[in-house]
Amino acid sequence: MEMVDSWCKGAEDGKIGSIRSILQAFRRACHYGEDSGDNSAPKFSVMSGSVLDKVMHYVLKNMDSILRQLLGAPSSGGKKEKISELMMTNSWKRNGNLMRVYLVNALHMITEMTDDQMIAFTILRVRASAVFLAAFPSLLRKYVKTLLYTWARGRGAMPFISFLFLRDLCVQVGPDCLDTCLKGIYKAYLVNCKLSKSISGSKLQHIQFLGNCVKELYILDPQSAYQHAFVFIRQLAVILRGALTERGPKTSKDKKQKERNKPTNKQLEVLFLLVFAKYFLVFWKHKCCLL
Repeated sequence: MEMVDSWCKGAEDGKIGSIRSILQAFRRACHYGEDSGDNSAPKFSVMSGSVLDKVMHYVLKNMDSILRQLLGAPSSGGKKEKISELMMTNSWKRNGNLMRVYLVNALHMITEMTDDQMIAFTILRVRASAVFLAAFPSLLRKYVKTLLYTWARGRGAMPFISFLFLRDLCVQVGPDCLDTCLKGIYKAYLVNCKLSKSISGSKLQHIQFLGNCVKELYILDPQSAYQHAFVFIRQLAVILRGALTERGPKTSKDKKQKERNKPTNKQLEVLFLLVFAKYFLVFWKHKCCLL
């Protein structure tokens, strides 16, 4: 524990060795319990779970500010253009990989942990470093994919925090990320709106929340939103046309014939698509009016 305390103190003082050591310990904490087969230094392999837990919480709370100071970045927030300038500096060339180490292992925590509260806490803390993902395009795509999942499927505070992270990425990283998020968030919303014979009040509230999030993201860039809306509405029109041209059962006065003419599974599926498409046309009508 004393060794970890000295690393924490050194990291706050900007000592590179201490920052590297605490990030190595953080990686160990993120992979705790896994049979990674790596050759970790003895000082990391002998750490107890409680010590690693302390490392994890310390890094999540403080590493963003520590690395910003080390790299000469703004104390908070920022834009992609600033990160592009930062990547040309000597400080980034020497130590920029430390930010990647932090973000990679934090993502591993988000995807592998099962504790909803800890996942939400991790997303909340890493959100402060969202703009730095502009420097790592492949890692950015992984974060967007993961955040869309935790937004749509998470519980408690996780969906709301995930959405705030996604929104920050769209604002700070710019058009390329925004386009990916607009496509992804609508598709994730679509999947969550599947109809069933019975649906709970909490599920309806969740769907309404997701719809409000879609609206908030789409109004960031009305021009892009209209382009996406046009494509998605055209897809829904195809669904409607297919549903309306599907032939229904023939009528018959014979009781047994009527019994045989009950809707088939295929016809019920068409009915579902009809209702589904109508619902989303109404959805887009409201969203487009707000743009």
